[in-house]
Amino acid sequence: MGGAIEAAEVHHHHGHGPANRGRRVVRTSAPLLVRHPPGGGSRVRGAVLVLHGAAGLDEPVEYCCRTLASCGYVTVAPLFYYETGGPTFGPDTADAAFAALALSDLEADLAGALDYLGTRLGMPRRRVAAAGFGSAAHLAELAGADLAAALGPEPPPWPGAPVFDPHAPDRLVLPSGPSAVDDLVRFLDAGLPDSPPAA
Repeated sequence: MGGAIEAAEVHHHHGHGPANRGRRVVRTSAPLLVRHPPGGGSRVRGAVLVLHGAAGLDEPVEYCCRTLASCGYVTVAPLFYYETGGPTFGPDTADAAFAALALSDLEADLAGALDYLGTRLGMPRRRVAAAGFGSAAHLAELAGADLAAALGPEPPPWPGAPVFDPHAPDRLVLPSGPSAVDDLVRFLDAGLPDSPPAA
């Protein structure tokens, strides 16, 4: 279960092992990029699954993780491309690479990330939100988060994927871009419970 990287102030880094390492598994889950708020557990307001889109774990996704952590949120970003050759893809190949990922594998990746937050960090599910970039907005629905945001949402490439409903309660749609992260923080501050997470 130690497949996460406890990130320091390094600007570009990726996990190198499955989130459920150490357990007997049939299917592994994606490595995790993990960022903690500065100052430790006393500043933790909740957690956010940050789900990269077709481009992969690129600078906008990492910027989102850094910003959310600086505002008190533990961020966990699964690297969905861990079996397909890299952290990012260019615009000519990204959509095809994302569509080639199996929805059942993505479900396992999300389950591994949620297990890391719950089992390793003691974060209750009611304090975990999801934010998906592009097509991954629909994965935010798959994660089952009560509070979810879509940054620059695009149609899902997987048949049978749940559809992100921008009109549903506790959902927010934002344009992609650095200013969207500020709106995301306000949304999380207003929507997550006030009680502190389990120690």
